[in-house]
Amino acid sequence: MKKLIVAGPVLAIALGFASPSWAFGCPGHIAEAQAAIDSATAAMNEVSDPTAKGLVHTLIDDAKRLLSGAEHNHEKAAAGKYDHARALAKADSARAYAEAAETLAESS
Repeated sequence: MKKLIVAGPVLAIALGFASPSWAFGCPGHIAEAQAAIDSATAAMNEVSDPTAKGLVHTLIDDAKRLLSGAEHNHEKAAAGKYDHARALAKADSARAYAEAAETLAESS
């Protein structure tokens, strides 16, 4: 009985670490990208120049498109680790676009 009690948590931990989404940390990267997009959107709303605001908005749209792709690759990871790696790359790119948008908004 003791072996079963000890083996249960060990098996659960081993299976959890075998998951590609845990290995790549997709949910955390996706959440960071979403937070960066939200921050950039708030900064965009403070921009008064319509031309500058349009450019910031374009960067935010690019970030949202990449984030959507990251969520798709994470949720429908048909190719396993490859799709999770793509999700990670897209989420990080989305965060970078959002950070660029916020920088542009703050300098406008």
